Amino acid sequence: MDKELITIEKLCEWLNIGRTTEWRWRKEGMPHIKYGNTVRYDKEEVLQWLKENKK
Repeated sequence: MDKELITIEKLCEWLNIGRTTEWRWRKEGMPHIKYGNTVRYDKEEVLQWLKENKK
């Protein structure tokens, strides 16, 4: 099964959050994948992380 990887911009749009929140959540451990200078997110992993770390 292929993972659906999304960009920071798509993540912010999908979750209706700002870039600052995305950055803070990433620093708090939200799973992400770095490709050189870019960051991608797996939607399933993000959903699981949000369930486990309700804000």
